[in-house]
Amino acid sequence: MRKKRFNTRRTREKELDVDITSLLDILVILLVFLLKSYNASDLTLETAKNITLPNSKSEHLGNMAAIVQVSSDKALWLNNTQIGVVTLGGEEKIEILFEALSQEAKRQDEKIKELEGRAIANTDKGAVAARKASRKKVNIVMDQSLPYEVLRKVMHTSALAGFPEFKFIVQGNF
Repeated sequence: MRKKRFNTRRTREKELDVDITSLLDILVILLVFLLKSYNASDLTLETAKNITLPNSKSEHLGNMAAIVQVSSDKALWLNNTQIGVVTLGGEEKIEILFEALSQEAKRQDEKIKELEGRAIANTDKGAVAARKASRKKVNIVMDQSLPYEVLRKVMHTSALAGFPEFKFIVQGNF
């Protein structure tokens, strides 16, 4: 009887042949789709009406910050909200943009203080530090047909409002 039980165990330990080729094919396809959809930048941008972006070969990615857009008809947008129109000539500071950016700076400062009050873990403190680093930055999106005078006014006004670091958003060709 003992011999019979021993023989049955041996038949159970027989190796099973499993073909995993199709499983590996599926995993490779999933990996390809995940890599194609990966974006290293945290910047998401919806351009305003009438903006044709200039081309660039730079591979540096943008970061999330305040977004100032100027369309071909000189309509001025801040964070996807139209705030006014840029006029040529006159003074260097665009009052409408200055006021809107000043309010944005106050909102960002309040958000940073709120995050600092809630920061407990090191990862939270890292998020606060990243938020502080992007606090002085502004992303500028302009139509390629606009003259340099408009860009100069936008940059000057942004710096006066507390956003002295600029990033120009362009169409990538890479």
